[in-house]
Amino acid sequence: MVAPPKKAPPEEFSWRITKHVCRACMGRVLMRETFEGRRVYRCSNCGIEREGRSELALCCCGIRFGKAQRDAGIRCLPNPMRTPECMSEIIAQEVVHSNQLRRREEAQPDE
Repeated sequence: MVAPPKKAPPEEFSWRITKHVCRACMGRVLMRETFEGRRVYRCSNCGIEREGRSELALCCCGIRFGKAQRDAGIRCLPNPMRTPECMSEIIAQEVVHSNQLRRREEAQPDE
């Protein structure tokens, strides 16, 4: 009988850093490809790991809410104002789409 292959610990894989942050803890998301060509995403901070087609499997860009699973409008972006208080290279920020902004402006009466 042949023994099943042992799963290598995460430290033995080659991981690539992505431009995304974990939706659970805001740590950076890492990515590797399996021998079968599937992609695995892992948080460098909390260790959550998921398979998926893109970083959306784990990052803030994939946050959805409600029964209809609507897009929350949060995106992973480069931090435009890095400071000693917030040194993160990538942050999660709410992004307002132009059509949403237009609807908000139309709903507000002019003063």
